Amino acid sequence: MDRSYQRIMANRRARLAPVSEAVGEVFARAYGIAMQIIELRESRGLTQSDLAERCGIDQREISRIERGSTSPTARTLQRIVDAPDSDLRLVSGE
Repeated sequence: MDRSYQRIMANRRARLAPVSEAVGEVFARAYGIAMQIIELRESRGLTQSDLAERCGIDQREISRIERGSTSPTARTLQRIVDAPDSDLRLVSGE
């Protein structure tokens, strides 16, 4: 039995591929949301603290959302976009 490093790592990558792919998709979506929130906030000349105060969400939560380390709920997203007088819309990614 071949126990080379390359063979072991190839087997490991094959086992992890489906999970890694799913995690990557979740991260990409969270990142996309984060970038849109940052762009919206900055286009209105708001700091994270300003946005947090306007929407009643803790500034630390805004920071976590913008870093992509948490995914906001639909209610949280609605509160964020309402604060700078914007609209929340779902659009096709295609």
